Amino acid sequence: MDKKLLEPFLEILKIPSISTLAKHKSDMQKARKYLLYLFDSLGFKTETLKCKSHDAIFASLEVDSKLPTILIYGHYDVQPADPLDEWGTPPFEPTIIDNKVYARGATDNKGQFMAHIMALKKLMFQKIDLTANIKFIIEGEEEIGSISVTDLTKKYSKDLFKCDFLVVSDTEMYKEGLPSIDTSLRGLLYTEITLQTAKQDLHSGQFGGIAENPINMLAYLITKIKDRNGKILIPGFYDNVCSPSETELKNYEKLKTKEKDLINEGQMYCLGGGEKEYSLNERRWSRPTCDVNGIFGGYTQEGSKTIIPSKASAKISFRLVPNQDPKDIYQKFVKHVKNIVPKNIKLKVKEHASALPYKAPINHPVYEIIKKSLKKVWGKEPVYTGVGGSIGFVPVLAQTLNVPCLMVGFGLPDDNLHAPNERFNLTNYFNAIDTMVEFYKNLSQLKHN
Repeated sequence: MDKKLLEPFLEILKIPSISTLAKHKSDMQKARKYLLYLFDSLGFKTETLKCKSHDAIFASLEVDSKLPTILIYGHYDVQPADPLDEWGTPPFEPTIIDNKVYARGATDNKGQFMAHIMALKKLMFQKIDLTANIKFIIEGEEEIGSISVTDLTKKYSKDLFKCDFLVVSDTEMYKEGLPSIDTSLRGLLYTEITLQTAKQDLHSGQFGGIAENPINMLAYLITKIKDRNGKILIPGFYDNVCSPSETELKNYEKLKTKEKDLINEGQMYCLGGGEKEYSLNERRWSRPTCDVNGIFGGYTQEGSKTIIPSKASAKISFRLVPNQDPKDIYQKFVKHVKNIVPKNIKLKVKEHASALPYKAPINHPVYEIIKKSLKKVWGKEPVYTGVGGSIGFVPVLAQTLNVPCLMVGFGLPDDNLHAPNERFNLTNYFNAIDTMVEFYKNLSQLKHN
């Protein structure tokens, strides 16, 4: 275990850079300061890019204008650590147990982007010449929807962000010991619905039977958005869905994914919620979804309080697939909701975040280089997988710059990202570093645009 490559990772894990909570604004600044120091120490030119909530860090190392340029994406912000009482160790005191680092942000995404930085550090230690120009964009708003990605891309696509291809490590391997290359991302639409039926809560005896209950109405509404078979009932929702190619389907089938594997991975009691006519991998990687992420209203504290609440709300998200546009789906969603909710009930629909889906061009030569690099380090041929989640920066950058995005993740399915006891396997961390060392050493094989 090389402490020089591990210590920077542990240091940034100590910083509670939680983008969604205002009280951690100073911690976000602290994380940026540490990244600037780290890049400066490696000889990078650095800039802080102004964003809506939390600024991004840009770093570049120019080697030769004749060589290809790689732009590496990552994010330094993390999810809140709640519920704290379910953590076995303090979330911002990185602790190594059984060759795993436990801390919030260990896998998502500090360990993964740090592996890229440490790969370059290792090359410098070995005095090996780089075969490409290297750029980094490390944002601080991924966990709140990458809200500045469009503005940043418009402003910097012709200079700072100009590159031959993108690289992102913000996903997971198919399973431990088996390296993976991601071929697609699902998009995202995150919404919130609020129904209000009165100015104040009402006595359930005095007004029961005549007053509309917003929680009951909300429950009814939800059943009209998605049925028990997993089909989404919004008119036109499936109009532009792009089905996976024959190659993608064959890659999914090769993995021989079993129900029990996914149940163990998620520590679930059963599977459900999707369209059963599709395979498990299609359902989680290539089909759109709708899920209620939170529902609240009325009295929820200890004991009883006999009321008819005046308000009820639900947070509802959609995972989207290639050719689905979050803006189009949002308009259809709002129209559908308005057609269901009675006119005399106050209705508010809010969009919190959105991200486009993405499909990778795996026939690009850069994929052959990463395949060889992964096989050399891991000793196994990498598999192709999809990603059920979203990374807002990827499709916007890839489309605007008109370059391919190579997505190779080093997390594991049971790393508990977004949950208590998040962790990153140190074998994966150091193998990721060695993989990217091999990758960076062979980039001269690519043509520079």
